[in-house]
Amino acid sequence: MQTGNLPAGVPAPNETLGYQVIRWAQKYIVQPDGETAGESWKFTPEQLRFVLWFYAIKPDGTWRYSAGTLRRAKGWGKTPLLAALAIVEFIGPCRFSHWDAFGLPVAKRVPLPTVQIGATALDQTDQTLEMIRGMLSESPAEKEFGLDIGKSIIQFKSGKPGSIKPKATAGRTNEGNRPTFVRAPVDSSTGARTVRNLHSWMRSTTGLARMAARTSTRQSSETSRRPLPRALVG
Repeated sequence: MQTGNLPAGVPAPNETLGYQVIRWAQKYIVQPDGETAGESWKFTPEQLRFVLWFYAIKPDGTWRYSAGTLRRAKGWGKTPLLAALAIVEFIGPCRFSHWDAFGLPVAKRVPLPTVQIGATALDQTDQTLEMIRGMLSESPAEKEFGLDIGKSIIQFKSGKPGSIKPKATAGRTNEGNRPTFVRAPVDSSTGARTVRNLHSWMRSTTGLARMAARTSTRQSSETSRRPLPRALVG
């Protein structure tokens, strides 16, 4: 799935976990900077569409898309969006659990969340990790989930397994637990082969979602102007 070829409109509430992801993020994450710093996090209209389609599911509860590529121009807001999704994947409801009495999907947390912020070199992950720390510092999530917000790792104060860590994609090994979510950046000079290699690196036997971010000089599409359900915007 890529931002440039999303289906028209938005998926219905019974076709995605995205509505629950969005509501959770807006409740537990805060704006990290700017005039609204400390206020509840808000997605832009086009970011909302991406989240809804990225978490789209099939009738059996499996992913409609096994991976997503966020391909937008610099300044679009890729880093804040991916930082927010990394937090959701760490402590939020983002995996299918069951169907409720109304036929709507119910999401659950990842049992052992291993979130990796990938880059060719570790120092290239600083911007995203700084954004994540800003979104969590003094947020409702920090206290409720007992988070230890370190400079290079986000984990639980209790010692419970799970973390958000940087990862150098240039390395030949990938020791430790398999990642459950990966933010893997690809700059505009890289081609499809590099993207395939990154997706291979992110592959997990658990069948969980993966993501690659890609910078592009292409301008944002007109889809950002499409109206969205009021429940998402408010």
